[in-house]
Amino acid sequence: MEKEVLQGYATRVTQANRSELVVIVIEAALASIEEGRTCLDCGNIDDARKEIERAKGLIEELMRSLDMKYTISHYLRQLYIYAYRELCQGIAKRDSSLFKHSFDVLNGLLPSFEEVAKQDNSAPVMANTEQIYAGLTYGRGSLNETTAMTGNLNRGFEA
Repeated sequence: MEKEVLQGYATRVTQANRSELVVIVIEAALASIEEGRTCLDCGNIDDARKEIERAKGLIEELMRSLDMKYTISHYLRQLYIYAYRELCQGIAKRDSSLFKHSFDVLNGLLPSFEEVAKQDNSAPVMANTEQIYAGLTYGRGSLNETTAMTGNLNRGFEA
């Protein structure tokens, strides 16, 4: 995954609440799976392995974030385990068609989590971060990102 894409995910994480974080993790996992599939199909095993390891790590994070006191968490965990296993088998067998199974599972869950995120009005998980504002500038089709601090100007750790 390109550095700019990773930076975009990092920027979104700073502004996200708990529900939006799940959406971001799923989107990042989908992008890594797709990139891994492309690399494997082109014969670039090392880059494919790196992307699939990233996707596996993101799926592990999804599993760790489940609250197992809810019944649906048990079902989601089984789906995540299946997606993780398919990624492992795909990279071991060097068969990118197995990545499609993982991609389909996560892609099927994404709209539901996006709907939950739309309804979640809680505050961002990370406090004391920069507010990011982006918009089209006078330049044709160019996007200009600006940051503006609101409230406390003391960034970083607060004692």
